[in-house]
Amino acid sequence: MFYLSFYGSVLFRGLLLLILLQVSCISTRGESPLFAKRSPEIPPTITQGKVFLAGHTGEHSKDTEEILKLLQRLVSGTISKDLNFLPEVVSPKDGIYLDVKGNWTREQLIQELSTPDNYFRIYFFDRELLEKQKNSKEVRTVRDLFLSSGGIEVDFYYESKSACELKLKFKENQKLERELINPYFIKQDGKWYLFRLF
Repeated sequence: MFYLSFYGSVLFRGLLLLILLQVSCISTRGESPLFAKRSPEIPPTITQGKVFLAGHTGEHSKDTEEILKLLQRLVSGTISKDLNFLPEVVSPKDGIYLDVKGNWTREQLIQELSTPDNYFRIYFFDRELLEKQKNSKEVRTVRDLFLSSGGIEVDFYYESKSACELKLKFKENQKLERELINPYFIKQDGKWYLFRLF
């Protein structure tokens, strides 16, 4: 009697373990939203560096704070592979300048974001697509660069009270920071907008 109950208990535990292993394998292979949210890839810390004023004087602490928050949002969006908010931080009047594409209106930006293999997916998020685009394995997306940075210190260069260029300095792998373009921000009607992306 004892032998049968012990054997049944061992058999039950074995079956339970087998079921749990199968469920675990299925959930780790799948791209479930819950699994995707647990990604260890977190945005790098972004800190303010030096502030330079070119040919003018004035208090820029609030401007610097506003631009820094915009930059943090852009970096976080790049790491999470979601820049759908981009049109709301781009000037309706001046649009955005993108290195490969040139100057785009806000409407052109919205249209580009709605296409599956858009500019941002290729150059910012998806290394495989970028490898195909460049026909090379020696490429890095903007996301790759940020994840390699070890943290970013930002210097602010105010060309005027309404124009500011940023210099991003990586705490690690400094040579990789040269692969990025300096972002540029403009101020219109009391609000800062992104004009040139990384």
